[in-house]
Amino acid sequence: MEGDILKGSTGRTMRIFISLYPVFKRFLKDRKEAKRNSDEAWNYRRERNGMVAVEKFIELGPTFIKLGQIISARPDILPKEYVRSFEKLQDSVPPADFRLVRPIIEKEIGKIEEVFESFNPEAVSGASLGQVYVARYNGKDVAVKVNRPDAEYIVKRDLVILGRILRFARGRLENFLFISISSILKEFSVRVFEELDYRKEMSNANRIRKNIEGRERIIIPEMHEEISTSRVLVMEYIPGIKITDRKKLVEKNIDVKKLAMDLDTAFIRMLLRDDIFHADPHPGNISVLDDGTMILYDFGMTGDLNDKTRYYLLSLYDAMTRGDVDQMTDALIGVKALSPAANRGIIKRTMEIAMEGLAGKRAEDSEIRQLLEVANGVVFEFPFRLPTSLVLYMRMSSLLEGICLTLDPDFKFVRVLQKLFRDEGLFKELYAKQIGTFLEEAVRSVEAGVAILPLLRRELEGREEAMPAERNGRVEMALAGGFVFIAGIYELGSQFLPGTLMILAGIVLMAASMRRK
Repeated sequence: MEGDILKGSTGRTMRIFISLYPVFKRFLKDRKEAKRNSDEAWNYRRERNGMVAVEKFIELGPTFIKLGQIISARPDILPKEYVRSFEKLQDSVPPADFRLVRPIIEKEIGKIEEVFESFNPEAVSGASLGQVYVARYNGKDVAVKVNRPDAEYIVKRDLVILGRILRFARGRLENFLFISISSILKEFSVRVFEELDYRKEMSNANRIRKNIEGRERIIIPEMHEEISTSRVLVMEYIPGIKITDRKKLVEKNIDVKKLAMDLDTAFIRMLLRDDIFHADPHPGNISVLDDGTMILYDFGMTGDLNDKTRYYLLSLYDAMTRGDVDQMTDALIGVKALSPAANRGIIKRTMEIAMEGLAGKRAEDSEIRQLLEVANGVVFEFPFRLPTSLVLYMRMSSLLEGICLTLDPDFKFVRVLQKLFRDEGLFKELYAKQIGTFLEEAVRSVEAGVAILPLLRRELEGREEAMPAERNGRVEMALAGGFVFIAGIYELGSQFLPGTLMILAGIVLMAASMRRK
């Protein structure tokens, strides 16, 4: 199969190799140097090298533009200067000639003149994998999104070439880096084809619309599923003001500070409350109506968090706002950003040094980018394979903060998080979960201790048989403690202090039942 894909692509292989070889050579040197001098504030030579790498990715076309967007959220692989450079990589390229696009549309949904009342052949936007046109359908304006000509073939070919080049370079890479880059390519090869499949995008859009309907001031265009396919997506056309066009927004009397707050709140709720989140909130994907209502586009790149990852992410946020290095370390291990086998003492010291680099700011007055760089620096120093959902989250957070700071230069991401956590009761949920986790671990520890002392266990069981009345008393006390504890958990949802006191009372009763003689 590889042979069929690579037929006639020798020139392309050589072009990719010649373009990437010096970039990769500089990257390996910069990465080694960055790890050796991890406490260095910033290195502008590495930043320049990162910008050159971005330019090469753009020159190499669609596959590399999309790949660059993914690796921009990999601080475990890239030095922070490279991360900053790749974050600026925008998925905006000149649209292909309409004469090449027309056959795709007509093959998928029929003759343009028969399906649409009118169709403007001038694309309103162009990206690496698709481009968008405006047409008239059933008396309404619609946006028609179409795969770029040969997009699927180009991506397949480039991925095969990259795989071969990576195998060639294996002996020149440290094992961790080889495994990490291989996993990125593997994950990317799945996600990029999902982005090419507009049926998947329709499903994502419908799920997000259902989740946020009535909760956020956000509109998601309706999809015309009856004439959409995997390669052509027809949706409601809703134009607006670009979210970063601050001047025009102010002219329309839109409160840009409130807009920044609403945008951030909506995405954080999506992340921490829903089963799916939009992972690509760059300025081209968000517009604003004259009344301040936001419009969200492009649902090809989405993510989701399981309950465990969501819990540790909440814990990480909580630790960041309080500057709690130990809890930050636990949370990073919990989300699998760090290996449990890593030396905690060294991790803690590294994190403390990074926190000192906040120039005397309190955590709540810092930008999320600065706080993430603290975590990122530790992850880079002690690399571990990052889960895809976490990579997408990090990309989403970085893009989101950039927009919010454009709208409101005084915007404080962490303060907004603190307010949201209080208003939504997320801190209560976090603390309740922490207590539950503590008790689970305590029970497991006790069980493990008893399991390795079978003679003691048999002795205890023998005494219990000899003293049934005493045993019953202990059981009753344990049950009472359990009921009080459960009631405390329930109460915690509405009143934190009474709930906490009830939980502690339940623990005391259960502990007393174990000590009673």
